[in-house]
Amino acid sequence: MSLEYRMVAKVAWAVIAAMALPLAASAQVQTGLVPPESCVGVVEAPTATATSGEATAPANAAVAEPVSTAAPAPTRIVPAVPNAATDSIPHIADSTLVRDLRKGGYVLLFRHAMTNWNERDGAEGDFANRAKQRNLSQSGRAQAVALGKAIAALGIPIEKVLASPMWRCRDTAQLAFGAYDTTIMLYGKGPTFREARIKMLSTAHAAGKNLVLVGHQDHFIPIVPGLKRDQLKEGDALVFQPLGSGMYKVVTQVTPVEWAKLAGTPAPPEPGETPPVGSMPAVPPGQSGGVAQPDIHRH
Repeated sequence: MSLEYRMVAKVAWAVIAAMALPLAASAQVQTGLVPPESCVGVVEAPTATATSGEATAPANAAVAEPVSTAAPAPTRIVPAVPNAATDSIPHIADSTLVRDLRKGGYVLLFRHAMTNWNERDGAEGDFANRAKQRNLSQSGRAQAVALGKAIAALGIPIEKVLASPMWRCRDTAQLAFGAYDTTIMLYGKGPTFREARIKMLSTAHAAGKNLVLVGHQDHFIPIVPGLKRDQLKEGDALVFQPLGSGMYKVVTQVTPVEWAKLAGTPAPPEPGETPPVGSMPAVPPGQSGGVAQPDIHRH
């Protein structure tokens, strides 16, 4: 090969190398091999690994904005009741509470009195058959009577008493207050019944009168902020102040013993968390018995 030919070849290779450097730098930026901060106006993209046979994008090609895969921030769910900020139930039973209740305008929600722990509910909605329901124990019946005596002694005026159609609620209402009406709205499940219960708690009543409800804890936990499972013991009451338009305030929780102390009447039997074996009250005639079973859904 002649010297002149070799000189021409060297010059050609130098030109080709000079033209290739910008393209290589651009490819390095686009494949993530060069930090994007070193290049003005370049959008950061995920790192890519070049493989043989792949076409290289032009240096001036538009780079798409990266799509975020981060999960959105959680949205806080606000309960549809006014005192959503409340994270606990007040527990104050004093002369001020009695004075306010004597003026009327409140709702007293009682969970039914103490029940036989060796009974379980049978078919859903079989309200007439007492034998297929969990019923009041003898201590529960005494507790309901004591509740009624304390409320009467305190001079708290009652406009109406509404009870769930389950016998444990009906018996509590009758033993404590005498006359009562049953309503499925204190037992049914679903949005319609939930709205009805909210209306019961939020509707103002005539001056000098209070509404009494006798029901189950499960049906009110979703609409009472701060109310936890089994916090409302059998026989306990929650006092509500209706505010209208679906709003209400939880005033306090009161136990049967506290009602009796306020009234100065005989104290009712106190519930045991887990009755010892052999100490459970006898099943009244006509009611079901059987082997004690753990009751997962005690309402």
